[in-house]
Formats: sequence, structure tokens, C-alpha cells
Amino acid sequence: MRDGNALPEHLEPIGERERFSFLCHPAIACFGECCRRLRLMLTPYDVVRLREGLKLPSREFIERFTIMEFRPPSYVPVLFLKMEEGGDQTCPFLSKEGCSVYSHRPSACRIYPVARATRYHSVHGVLMESFFLVKEPHCRGFEESREWNIFEWFSDQGLEKYHRLNDEWTRIVMSPKLKGGLTAHQQELFYMATYELGMFRKLVSSPKFRNAFGINDGIGEEDDERLLDFGLKWLAFSLLGETETLQQGKGGP
Repeated sequence: MRDGNALPEHLEPIGERERFSFLCHPAIACFGECCRRLRLMLTPYDVVRLREGLKLPSREFIERFTIMEFRPPSYVPVLFLKMEEGGDQTCPFLSKEGCSVYSHRPSACRIYPVARATRYHSVHGVLMESFFLVKEPHCRGFEESREWNIFEWFSDQGLEKYHRLNDEWTRIVMSPKLKGGLTAHQQELFYMATYELGMFRKLVSSPKFRNAFGINDGIGEEDDERLLDFGLKWLAFSLLGETETLQQGKGGP
């Protein structure tokens, strides 16, 4: 890290319409190096997509592949990908051919080598974005000739749905209303509605819950993406008091 308010090493600010050269492919000398020695946070939608690719229920995936931490200031439960043991600490999904879950890879992997910082305006609640290039010494991708701007890269990497659900999760996690921290019971509810969707499905499917929240459609059936979307709206209602958000969630994404 540099002193003062300077950016961390290897981060360079970039405008959303600025162009940059980058490409990653199996023939590049550094292929797979960015999949080692990671501290990779998994958003709830990352977990949904990874479980979909691996065909695993939520509890089994969480137990096999993740580590849970409680992040300040709200102390919400957050999952991190568990790296392989050993010197290289490689991603468990890295094979000789590359990423074995490539089409379901997490958002942090999709967006690389771009970093996206988000915050919400304190008065108007509008999402504000800043973008950076992550220029790590090992990466040779910037030497390739393929050019992009930020939004072209996001589109190519299939990030639109990731951003929508990730941004809503981040908005709740970082809400000033939670700065006092969650109770143990609230932590359990947060974890269930975001990561442990198998357990949340049982709650949402109960007649008592459906009657209490006026749910009469297919929420809670087989679609984990839709269930997560509802879970985030339910948390915004339960923890932040946003009644209109829950009303919007009853109809699905």
C-alpha cells in the first residue's frame, strides 16, 4: 500500500469510456496465475451460480468450498472461497486446462482485470461507480492487442445480472441502519436468506410465512435466482424497514 490516500499498488483509475488492451487465453504465459493465492469473497449470487454449475445443494457447497467470516461494521456473515492447501494455494476449480467452472465463475473472476468500486449517495441513494485497472506484475494480458472499454468488457463477461444482485446485497450490507451490528438471530436470518437457500426455501414455503407476507406465486420453488432476489428484498424489509421493496419482490426479478 502507498501512504496517505493513494490507491493500492497495481490499481490505475480508468474512465468508463476509456479504452484498454487486454485478453486472457490458454496460450498466454501467465495463464492461471491469477487463480493462485487468492482471498476471494463470494457474493450470494456467486454461490448460486457455482452451485448450479456443480449441481450441489447449498449446504454441501458451503461446507466443502467456503469459509465464513463476519464483516464489520454490520457483522453480516460473508463467505470466502476456500483455497487448496499448499504453497500455491490455488483455487479449487483450477485445472490444467484452466477454470473448470468457467461459465459459472464468480463475479470477481469475471470482472478481472477491472475493479469496480460502488457506493450509494448519502442523500439521494443513487449508485455511484468508479473503475480501475488491476495491473499486477505477473499479468501479460495487457500486452495483447484486443481493445475494450469498461462496459464492453462487462457485457462480454456476462456481468449485468451479477451486478444487479451484487449491488443490492452490498447496499444492504453497507446500510447505515446496520452500523450498530446485527444480533445473533439477525445474522442467522441474513445467512439463510443469502447463502443457505435450501434452508430459506423451507421457511418461504411454509404456510405461515406465505400468509404473513402475502406470497401466492412460485417464489420458493425451484428457481434459486428468484429465491435470492426475494431474499434480498425480504432482508431490506426486515432489517431496513423498506416495505415497498418487499412488495416489488413478490412478482420476481
